[in-house]
Amino acid sequence: MLNVVKIVDLALDIFNEDYITFQSDEEEIIAKFDRTQLIRVVTNLIKNGIQAIPEGQQPKIIVNVSEVNNMIKITVSDNGIGITEANKSKIFEPKFTTKSSGMGLGLAMVKNIVETYGGTITFVSQKGKGTLFTVTFPKE
Repeated sequence: MLNVVKIVDLALDIFNEDYITFQSDEEEIIAKFDRTQLIRVVTNLIKNGIQAIPEGQQPKIIVNVSEVNNMIKITVSDNGIGITEANKSKIFEPKFTTKSSGMGLGLAMVKNIVETYGGTITFVSQKGKGTLFTVTFPKE
């Protein structure tokens, strides 16, 4: 059992960037989740968000943690280039990447972790405006 709010906030410290905003209505939301896995999920989503922001544009990443109907909800939004229609169906596939470096395993791994805990990961994306990832999983 861990405090999701505290761990997610802690995960943001890794980046140490002013443009990453953390929001939560609660100071404490306790859930059954592995600390390392939770940090991995959050840092991966943030890293992808940062990499989606075109050069010369002021980055803006917003991370939110909340509890809805006994479910934990973590959202990570960016103001990046968005995900093309053609790529939307592929982004959770292992080895799929639009970047020149990296293995394309990030989102596949995130999805795997979240589903191991009985959760889901979804996203909405607008070309040129950004993407919002939503991770939900049960408290226990």
